[in-house]
Amino acid sequence: MPLGVLDLKEYVCVVSRWSLLESARVARGLTQEAVARRSGTSQPTLSAYERGATSPTLAVVERILHALGYELGLQPRVAFREVKTGSRTRQAPDQLWRLDSLDCFAPLTVGDAGGTRRTYNLLNRETRVEAYIWLLKNGDETQLFEHLDSALLVDAWSDIVGRLPKALRTVWGPLVHHAAEGWAEEFLIAGLQDGRPRPVSPRARARAIKRLAERGLTANEIRAALHRRQR
Repeated sequence: MPLGVLDLKEYVCVVSRWSLLESARVARGLTQEAVARRSGTSQPTLSAYERGATSPTLAVVERILHALGYELGLQPRVAFREVKTGSRTRQAPDQLWRLDSLDCFAPLTVGDAGGTRRTYNLLNRETRVEAYIWLLKNGDETQLFEHLDSALLVDAWSDIVGRLPKALRTVWGPLVHHAAEGWAEEFLIAGLQDGRPRPVSPRARARAIKRLAERGLTANEIRAALHRRQR
C-alpha cells in the first residue's frame, strides 16, 4: 500500500487530508527541508503550500513534483450510474480508466453477506478474471476505481463476458470495445460484445501484430496475445 499506510480505509482518509505536494513528498520518504533544497524553494514556503495557506502557481507545482520524480498528468473524471439487473442495483461507469502498475495487481479483499472474506491475487490471470467478475457484479465505486484496469479488462473480456448478466454485458461491452479500439482493430475487437471471436483475415492479423509491436509488446507477448485470441 502506498505512503506507508497498510489499511485501505486509513489510506483513503490520509490522502484526503493531504495536499498533492505533501502526498508526493511523503511517498518519497522526504522531509520538507530535503524537498525544499531539491526544488529551490524554502521550507516555510513549502509548508505553506502543503497546508493550503498559500497557493503555488502551476509552474511551481511542476518544479517541486519534478524534484520528487513525478509528472503532472490528466486523469479522466469517471462518473458512475446505477444499473438494474433483476432485483439488484449495480454500479457502471461512463468510461474506463488505467491504473498505475502497482495498483493493477494489488490484492482485492471482499466479503459476502455472511461475513466470509476472500482475497483475490490479481497477479494471477485466472484469479484476476474471477476478481473482475466479482467487481463487475458486486463492486462499489471505490472498489471498481481502485482495482479495475481497462487494459487488463480488455485482455480478460472473452473469459468474463459470458458470465455476466445481460444488463451488465450491455453496459460494459461498449466500454471494452472503445478501450480496445484503435490499437488492435479487428483482431481484438471482433466478438467483444458476445465473447465469441469471429475469424480474422490474414491482413487484419498482420495489421494487429504491427499495432501490438508499436505498443511496445515483445515477440513473446504478441504470441501470447495471438494464442489467447485463437482459443
